[in-house]
Amino acid sequence: MAEIDGSVRRLFDGEDFAVIVEANGGSGDAASWVSINLSAVEALAREHPVVVLRGIGISGEKDFPGVRDLLVGRPANYVYRSTPRTEVLEGIMTATEYPATEEILMHCENAYQRDWPLRLVFCCIKPAETGGQTPVADVRAVTRALGDDVLDEVERRGVRYIRNYHEGFDLDWKTVFQTEDRGEVEAFCRANDIDFEWTPEGHLRTAQTCQGTARHPVTGERLWFNQAQLFHPSALGEDVLEDLIDIFGEDGLPRDARFGDGAPIEPEILSRVRDAFQTEARQFDWQVGDVMIVDNMLASHARRPFTGSRRVLVSMGRMNSELGDVAGAAE
Repeated sequence: MAEIDGSVRRLFDGEDFAVIVEANGGSGDAASWVSINLSAVEALAREHPVVVLRGIGISGEKDFPGVRDLLVGRPANYVYRSTPRTEVLEGIMTATEYPATEEILMHCENAYQRDWPLRLVFCCIKPAETGGQTPVADVRAVTRALGDDVLDEVERRGVRYIRNYHEGFDLDWKTVFQTEDRGEVEAFCRANDIDFEWTPEGHLRTAQTCQGTARHPVTGERLWFNQAQLFHPSALGEDVLEDLIDIFGEDGLPRDARFGDGAPIEPEILSRVRDAFQTEARQFDWQVGDVMIVDNMLASHARRPFTGSRRVLVSMGRMNSELGDVAGAAE
């Protein structure tokens, strides 16, 4: 491996899946540091699903685009969204803008789609006063913990994501599809094998069956890769779920996840998934200017609640697609 201008150590004691590079001084030009050390950084990223770069010279948002161009290349077009974000620059967005009091559960980005980015790059512009960490988890370890019985069943049946877009609650369809043109929405759905219908009230309902597991395009490993545990109504908690059923009815819930054939996913499976992610979650405290490179299939991420203001940016790219028919697809 090429030499790197800095020291490298494990981010978490005794675990090899994440490392941190602490740069040696440097010129204060983050893009120059990354350019000079790019081959060494990429070698680390091939060996470790999470690589944190610290002290490379990022002092504000203006320093991130040049770094992103080197580490991500052409950014993904973030359409068919599932969380609220603000696009700061082309292909650079804020991390999910859920209220500070809420925890964002472990997930791999866009695992609810058939196309997803292989690489995420986060940049901490301002850490929270307290909390606000971005925990990561080793998806290989999560996959092993779930066992072949769960993996085989979910791989065979797939996961079907059902979404109802209500004005003023969660994300409306104009935000999700980044258009106000119903025709563009319908064209996107047809191109991506997403079932859709417009209700008499003008609301949109979509359903798409996607992979339950996926193989990493480089390592060939079979991995747990979906967002069933996030989309399933049980993720809301009993009180919130009861309120939403009172408002929208069970068939009108903003999100739901089922097997690809439409059958419910057993609570025991979802419980095992959440327990596995919780067991494998690891976290560190952000520092100003930290950059985190994530293999989006080998490492999941989350967000802890926080106090004070927090600004973390993200860019994603190097797209991967699950080609062919998805197992378990509904008729």
